[in-house]
Amino acid sequence: MNQAAVVDNLYAELVSASRNPRQLESLEKIKKACDYLEEQGLRVTLTAIEHYCVDREWRGPKAQSIRNSKVLRHYVELRQSAQGVTSSRGTRRTEPLIADETVRSYVRVLQEERDQAVAARARIEAGLRSIPGIPVDELIRVGFGGGASSISKPANSTSLPVAAKDALEKLFDTNILANCGLQLHKDRIRQAITGNVLLEKHHVAALRALTAPEES
Repeated sequence: MNQAAVVDNLYAELVSASRNPRQLESLEKIKKACDYLEEQGLRVTLTAIEHYCVDREWRGPKAQSIRNSKVLRHYVELRQSAQGVTSSRGTRRTEPLIADETVRSYVRVLQEERDQAVAARARIEAGLRSIPGIPVDELIRVGFGGGASSISKPANSTSLPVAAKDALEKLFDTNILANCGLQLHKDRIRQAITGNVLLEKHHVAALRALTAPEES
């Protein structure tokens, strides 16, 4: 029996054995979160599961609630184990062992936040590259401290395509951002609930410059 079948069998057993409606609901939400994280190529962590539930405006389960529940924690640990088997094939872990539990927990949280940030950046880059006329590589270079060469307009182009202009207008429409759980705050685009920044101030300025009127 492969690892996926083991996970599926455990989930079925936990659902069948559960007599607590609230626990059963939490288990179903956790499964959806784990499935989504794996589909997106992200690590299954308690923090990531909590963020998934918060983004969908569910009341839970929170990371601490999962830790406190033997059933929920057992299912998440098995999902993590299954993911670890898949991702570790052909690779070796080089992370040092940390004896102190407090430090180890802190490092684990930082790693989770790092993975979430890396995945978010990859999704943003992929989305921008799908829009014709936006110099994504130039924006990334400027965002990491490089000097701007011709950020005001796309190279070898007299004007921004209509589709690209529409996309940028939607990006700065506060109502649309709010519907997606985002907000424009102090010239930064961030997640409304967690405050995690999606686009920094210089990224927003660079995108605004693309739609600025051409000088005559």
